[in-house]
Amino acid sequence: MTKKMLRRIVAVIFAMIIVAGTMLTAFADSSQYVSYESYTYWDNISGSGRKLVYNRPMFETKDVYSTSEIGTDPATGKVVDGFSITELVDVCTDLDGNIYLLDYGKEGGANAKVIKLNANYEYIGTVEKVIGPEVQGENGEVTREEYIFTGAKNIYVHSDKTLYICDTLGKRVFRTDLNGNLLDTFVLPKPDEKNGSLIPSDFEFIPVKVVADSRGYIYILSEGSYYGALLYAPDKTFIGFYGANTVTNGILGALDALMNRMFPNNEKKKNQKRALPFTFTDIVIDNKDFIYTATDAANRGQLRKLNPGAGNNILDSNNVNFADDSVNYSYWTAGGAFRNSINGLAVDDNEFMYALDINFGRVFVYDAQCRMLTAFGGGMNAGTQEGTFYNASAISLKGQDILVVDQLNNNLTVFTPTDYGSKVLALTRMTIDGDYEKSREGWEEVLKLDKNLQVAYTGLARAYLAHGEYEKAMEIALDGFDRKTYALAYEYERQEILAENFVWLFTGVILIAAVIIVLVVLNKRRKKAVEVSGDGEVKLMFKTLIHPGLGFEEIKDKKRGSFRVALVILTLFYVSSVIKVLWGGFLFTNYDPGSFNSLWVFVQSFGLVLLWVVANWLVTSLASGKGKVKEIFVVTCYALVPIIVERLIWIALSNVLLPEEASFLGILSTVSLLYTGLLLVIGMMRIHDYTMGKFIGTTLLSILGMAAIVFLIILVGILLQQLGGFFMTLFTELLM
Repeated sequence: MTKKMLRRIVAVIFAMIIVAGTMLTAFADSSQYVSYESYTYWDNISGSGRKLVYNRPMFETKDVYSTSEIGTDPATGKVVDGFSITELVDVCTDLDGNIYLLDYGKEGGANAKVIKLNANYEYIGTVEKVIGPEVQGENGEVTREEYIFTGAKNIYVHSDKTLYICDTLGKRVFRTDLNGNLLDTFVLPKPDEKNGSLIPSDFEFIPVKVVADSRGYIYILSEGSYYGALLYAPDKTFIGFYGANTVTNGILGALDALMNRMFPNNEKKKNQKRALPFTFTDIVIDNKDFIYTATDAANRGQLRKLNPGAGNNILDSNNVNFADDSVNYSYWTAGGAFRNSINGLAVDDNEFMYALDINFGRVFVYDAQCRMLTAFGGGMNAGTQEGTFYNASAISLKGQDILVVDQLNNNLTVFTPTDYGSKVLALTRMTIDGDYEKSREGWEEVLKLDKNLQVAYTGLARAYLAHGEYEKAMEIALDGFDRKTYALAYEYERQEILAENFVWLFTGVILIAAVIIVLVVLNKRRKKAVEVSGDGEVKLMFKTLIHPGLGFEEIKDKKRGSFRVALVILTLFYVSSVIKVLWGGFLFTNYDPGSFNSLWVFVQSFGLVLLWVVANWLVTSLASGKGKVKEIFVVTCYALVPIIVERLIWIALSNVLLPEEASFLGILSTVSLLYTGLLLVIGMMRIHDYTMGKFIGTTLLSILGMAAIVFLIILVGILLQQLGGFFMTLFTELLM
């Protein structure tokens, strides 16, 4: 064999290895390549809220069924004669895996129909009319009345294989068998002695959603109703309204309402608007008869889980935003901005919640504890790629598959979990059920695949906690910003440390106490206060803390008070502000390394003090104040010493205390603020020679002055920016 031939063989072998490796990589990691973004939010990172991070796709597009594919007869392979879809508005499934699609019909909702597919997404029939029961006429002929459902917006298949159709414009709900044979009709009951007080006189029944539980109770949502769902008993008796949202009002709103009631007038009565709760946009039921509702307009608590009996929310969801934080301000033809709009909801047997944002076309997946797992999809009035939507209208589940219909593209998209997604869903359920040991190895594998999934850190930390490895649990919980698990692990770890080192700790406390007592006794005997570095100005600073009246009097009358000492104190004030965030205990701080800005802290500390000094000097100069700029600066800085000391103590305590012991930190902070306020009041009154009333007045004016200065700074900044833009434009034009 020649060398040339050998080189060719080696080259071919290497090429085959590269191709095979590329193919294996593609097959092994195909779930990574999806046509839409996959992301999640991390909670409890900083005080500014949650943080968006991209994560490994948990769901991928399995199939997209177009109109022709939906209407194809499996026997002939051809589209059924006359089959067409005008506008898909809803989808649901039954326990056998069959799929039911609702076509809204032509403009105005005419010719609506239910399209039935089997578990393999093959066409099996259509329900275009509801067929009434047989009626025998006078001549013996048997007839069956037919009903159309106009403008239908929702269908639901019960576990007893009955079909519910919301005849929205017909103001009724049909209950039929799966072939459309009428079983029951639900309408708004006429007021009588029993239900007259339950139904408002102006209530209009426009059914848009319907579900039924295993006992036969029917829940119907009426469009625009803020009373909740209409509840019917198994015998069709109207019971009342169920599970309405409540109105939330802030302190300012409550005060405004109180003032309007105390001092009413015709103008206020004319402009007064009644605060109404948000209406439900969707209602679903799980396998345990718990009712889940979705609300559109709210920016928190959009999803609720209602007790079957009382109808109260048992989901810890009031402070959770189940959609995105952002708003897309790309204006559409109607002139409005895209805002999150959760109008679809599905819940599986493991209590995972799938919320559909119809404006952005995204699906948000949450576990039973309202922790976000992932979000995917998109489109936002485009929907040109698989897995994105032009106008997503409804969502349903078929096993672990997620079904979403697009109202304008008239297609059905089926998402299925990736291998990674199936693993995460299973492990999350195990963690919620308390099977920590079984989930440990799985969570370790998940974190190797994707370190951006916050629930994985919680799951793994809980596994180590259950195994008694508290230090490891704390380490993982710290990485995942899971303060709750960290606190549980730290409590056990602290108990072990105290038990193992109790003798040494107790001895150390006794020795420290003894040293303090000896120093106090020696100090009294010598009748001499402890001096710090022999610096009289530093001693004066301490004197203002113990005897503020005498200390500030020396600053004013004897022209004492060191600018350098004050500047050092202000610097320490800034440094303590920074280290309180950086070195404070994890359980009591919200520190995000990616967003922390020490320059902003400088503005909040240094800048705030300087702003107060300037504003107070300007105001008091006009109000016969005798204090000079230096004196105002010195007094203000000296008054900050208690806060600096408190922060140092706070840093130490926050690293050893538990959340339930946070009251100690609260008391410490309150005392230091009151002490600083007291020093500031005494110092300002003394250097300006003010009475209490005049001090309060000038202080309020100083605060207004601070706001005015900030406004002017912002205004000047905007003007300079515009001026710079003008010169840049002028320079560009001259060059051209």
